[in-house]
Amino acid sequence: MNSILIGNELRAVRSRLNLSLREAEKITGIRAQKLSVYENGKVNIKVCTLEKILNSYGSSLYIFFKDIYEYTHRKIKT
Repeated sequence: MNSILIGNELRAVRSRLNLSLREAEKITGIRAQKLSVYENGKVNIKVCTLEKILNSYGSSLYIFFKDIYEYTHRKIKT
């Protein structure tokens, strides 16, 4: 899966929670700079790291990838 697509969705999840990168850093224990790198799709994120971030946000891998699936299929149909 495309790291940019994952990064965009990761940023969207954080934005829906109205969290700044600094606030997300406090919640996840991952430096804001590293979170930014993930959100910008500059590196491939490990599944365990993605799961840690999502769990910290009160979400899950299932919901995350379901949202990506729905977004990409909605985009294809229109």
